[in-house]
Amino acid sequence: MDKMEAIPNLMDLVKNPFLLTLCLEALPNIVEGKTDLSQLRVTRVQLYDTFAQHWLGVNKRRLQDQMRMLSSDSQLAFDALVEDGFESNGIKFQQDLAGAIFREQDGKPIIVYTQRRDGGSWKASFFGPDPEISLLRTACLLSRIGTRHRFVHRSILEYFFSCIIHGPTDSNDEFDPLSQFDSSSICDHPLSQRDLIAEPSIIQFLAERVQLAPRFKQQLLAFIEQSKTDDRATCAATNAITILVKAGVPFNNADLRGIRVPGADLSGGEFDSAQLQEADLTGVNLTRTWIRQADLSKAQMEEVKFGELPYLEEDNRVTSVAYSVDGKFLAVGLYSGNINIYNTANWTRIRTLEGHIISVSGVAYSPSGEQLLSGGHDCTVRLWSCKTGSADYIMKGHTDDVNAIAFAPTDNQVASASSDKTVRLWDSRTGAILFVLRGHTDDINSIAYSPDGRHILSGSSDSTLRIFDTHSGQLSLDLKTTADKSDILTEQPEIGFRKFGLDRATVGCNDRRCRTQPGCQPIQSDLERRLFSGWEKPHLW
Repeated sequence: MDKMEAIPNLMDLVKNPFLLTLCLEALPNIVEGKTDLSQLRVTRVQLYDTFAQHWLGVNKRRLQDQMRMLSSDSQLAFDALVEDGFESNGIKFQQDLAGAIFREQDGKPIIVYTQRRDGGSWKASFFGPDPEISLLRTACLLSRIGTRHRFVHRSILEYFFSCIIHGPTDSNDEFDPLSQFDSSSICDHPLSQRDLIAEPSIIQFLAERVQLAPRFKQQLLAFIEQSKTDDRATCAATNAITILVKAGVPFNNADLRGIRVPGADLSGGEFDSAQLQEADLTGVNLTRTWIRQADLSKAQMEEVKFGELPYLEEDNRVTSVAYSVDGKFLAVGLYSGNINIYNTANWTRIRTLEGHIISVSGVAYSPSGEQLLSGGHDCTVRLWSCKTGSADYIMKGHTDDVNAIAFAPTDNQVASASSDKTVRLWDSRTGAILFVLRGHTDDINSIAYSPDGRHILSGSSDSTLRIFDTHSGQLSLDLKTTADKSDILTEQPEIGFRKFGLDRATVGCNDRRCRTQPGCQPIQSDLERRLFSGWEKPHLW
């Protein structure tokens, strides 16, 4: 454990229980001969390289100790394997098996084999009765339950598949796949055989290879370059640029004109001032990608992902939005007067509430989630049944636009604020008026209940904030700001009491779209006389 803690980044790497087990087996070989462990950097792929060799070495010695128990055919097969390199044959056996699993079973890890049924299939090359195959199988990182075979861990399968593309080969190794590759055989290269974007673990293994093998990096760059003139290189180039980005290779100022990398994951990549004219970037993930001053003229960019969360396209200007308490539904108020209700699980519209004849200025779900409150510029406030979609109550009394509405935390009262300079409190169970709160001398644009529901705060274009008692309707506090009217409580800014909760808000825009955005923190209160108000110049009381 002391050695593990001395190696930078290793403790973070082995938080996974399987990696911890693997590390404990491989660590002695990794630290052998090293004196200053603080200068040693160990990657995930190095752990797997060392562990795979260690495992085969241990099992070779086990078989040597059991030679007398082996049949004569198995003894001959073992001697042949040792003479040819037992460990290298074991590595190749597992690479071939991993390749077959992805090729024949689309990566599904379990292989069911019986000699009678599967003796003539591809499975027989790995699970048949041949003595050499049997010896390699028992020495490799495989497990068996009855007729079901699999690698001991999913990551072992992914590791060996990554080794098909580039393994821990010496740069002078005649069997190094890169030494035998030429551009005419691009279709036969493993990177052309499968889209690896959906296999992040394999991508990560290969990204770490890039950092260890400069020649591999150059080969990947060659695939990208070849895609400019050769359609056959598209799949390989898509995988290659994804691997390079995950390896931290920058592409700032790179000449990438005409590359074909549809579907590539370039998230977090560096492409500042890159030349991407006429590139095929269809469906590319550009989330958190640096593309300042990049030239994307004439690039194919259909379905490119920039990291924006899903948006809803409306046929009218969005004027208000609200989530239900459980987050399962979203209400969208429109300038037309309609309210569309969406199921947030699949963002399908499940209902349209019709009643307001012009702009819906506010929508709010009840704490119980059983009712939806709305206010509009038709001077009405409406309470809708979330179950039936019908208007339970239509509350009339305001003589000008309703600018803001709110549901009390206690679920039995609602409030509305209007350009008629009043706030009205209503009984949500009967729709009856409870109190008309007066005192403001200009439009009231915002209201907010205290968390206990005993007080309500209102903000007006008259540059004042007022706090009323919701049980008596009496004024509790009158606060006047020093800001100009143009700076305070106009265009329905946020006001509220101090209490931070949600970390995500939905914003309605004039472009007829609703977007969910992180980082917006609505404010509510505990009535500690610390209040927040304002638009361009916020005030804290």
